[in-house]
Amino acid sequence: MIKDKSGYRKDVAFIDREKELAFLKDWINERPESLLFLHGPKSSGKTTLLYKFLEQMEKEQELDIKFLNLRKIYTDFSGDFDFKDFLNIFFNVEDKGEKKEKLSAGINVGFFKIDSEIEKKMQQGKVDPFKVMEREFLRLKKEGIKPVLIIDELQALDNIYMNNGRDRRLIIELFNFFVAMTKESHLAHIIIASSDGYFINTVYTDSRLKKSSKFFKVNYLLKEDVMEWLLNLEKYSKIKDYTLTGEDAEKIWDIVGGSMWEIQDILSDLFRAPLDEVLRLYKKKMRNLIVDYVVRPEQKKIEKLLRRLKERDEFSKEEIDPEDEGLLRDMVRQNILYFDPTEAMYYPQGKSYHHGIRLYFEKSLERGK
Repeated sequence: MIKDKSGYRKDVAFIDREKELAFLKDWINERPESLLFLHGPKSSGKTTLLYKFLEQMEKEQELDIKFLNLRKIYTDFSGDFDFKDFLNIFFNVEDKGEKKEKLSAGINVGFFKIDSEIEKKMQQGKVDPFKVMEREFLRLKKEGIKPVLIIDELQALDNIYMNNGRDRRLIIELFNFFVAMTKESHLAHIIIASSDGYFINTVYTDSRLKKSSKFFKVNYLLKEDVMEWLLNLEKYSKIKDYTLTGEDAEKIWDIVGGSMWEIQDILSDLFRAPLDEVLRLYKKKMRNLIVDYVVRPEQKKIEKLLRRLKERDEFSKEEIDPEDEGLLRDMVRQNILYFDPTEAMYYPQGKSYHHGIRLYFEKSLERGK
């Protein structure tokens, strides 16, 4: 084993997730017959879970993994992002003599490899990109290799139309293709991950897609896992500069709960300031995020919705006024709230947002509002 000489004071931790890993392993070992939608709040660890799963499966099986994380790709969604951009994202031109790059064994840097002639014909609408993908899946199947297609944050492609027309939405065509490749042809395993509950809800309420899909929620870490992590920082995060007491760990849990990214953020700040100061500033930051969102023309309506969450952790879709649906959708898209489509429930995006909401109203009372 090559010794790590990077000298990092903190590493990215991966905690537990045995249940989730077991589910994914069981699913990929079955014949493809459904799409898999991984959903859950922002920063609950969906992408990290997928990378860990693929790392494990690569050691056990012959896989061809095509992993597209749309958060890592620069796109302009103001209206200029079109079908040609989709082709550039999904297909990588690789003519003879070009060097093939890999992220690691079995994981392609691009998505589907094509030559420049095929690319030209696809741009002109003379070649169906879905047929190109299907042929690749068929080739891999004949070679005894399992194709695995993973798209993280697919909703980023929601407003694209085929061939610049306005009658065929790309995402609908993609779903039709995914159903054909899984439920009908059994050619590939396809995983869609998203933190946008409204996007998943669109799928969940579509009778055809619901009958051809599985939905699996990746939630925040449980308290026992967070405490195990924080009381063993050297083991899980390679941190040697400081340790935390049980009281310290409880304070962190109270502020951010099981949000892995936020815990990582706080652990980084502890290299520079005491815990109480770090948490004080963190709560202040969360309140400011709420203030920045609330101060807009719909302020009174937003405050009415947020008051429901001041003293409680959730409310159901049945409790809301239909007139507030659009505003709630925006709050979900802006990561203020999380909407669980399988339960039809709204939650703050983790404990830290709950603190931000409470502090917003406490400060408002102090100012005599």
